[in-house]
Amino acid sequence: MKNVNIDGLNFELFLSFDKISNKIIELSRQLKNAYLEDFPLCLIVLSGASVFANELLKHLDSSVEVSLVKVKSYNGIQNTGDVLVEYLPLDLIKNRKVLLIEDIVDTGDTLFFLRNELKKNGVIKIDCVTLLFKPEKYNYDLLPEYIGFNIGEEFVVGFGMDLNQKGRELKDIYKNIIYQN
Repeated sequence: MKNVNIDGLNFELFLSFDKISNKIIELSRQLKNAYLEDFPLCLIVLSGASVFANELLKHLDSSVEVSLVKVKSYNGIQNTGDVLVEYLPLDLIKNRKVLLIEDIVDTGDTLFFLRNELKKNGVIKIDCVTLLFKPEKYNYDLLPEYIGFNIGEEFVVGFGMDLNQKGRELKDIYKNIIYQN
């Protein structure tokens, strides 16, 4: 599919599944080299990062420990500016190293919030791997440690990312070039 329509917005193909898969293999090599035998607890930031994490974890050692964190910061295509934690596995994170797995980091508010929450709850080291990163929108000094693709200000859907819970199932990533968030 070259174009999709979701809730009246038109999206065009941005990143193909093949291109995404190649980048994920590259990221998995970087992670394996960085952590060797001391892999941190992987926390998948739900809901968007579940597809990316699933593909990434296929290329990592099966003994990697995985859990979930659920946060919300968007309402439709608008970033609300507030981050709400719906689930954080407090019993697993104390005195641990953590790798946050994100689908997309734009302003960095969610990542900044999660880093603080994790530190407050006893995490000793926090890294982040993200499939997509918007450097022009990012508001903080500490960048994600592992970045798949730098992108512009396009609003994207597919490969786990959604618009009002729609479009997550698309295997490719699509961008809406009319709306710049």
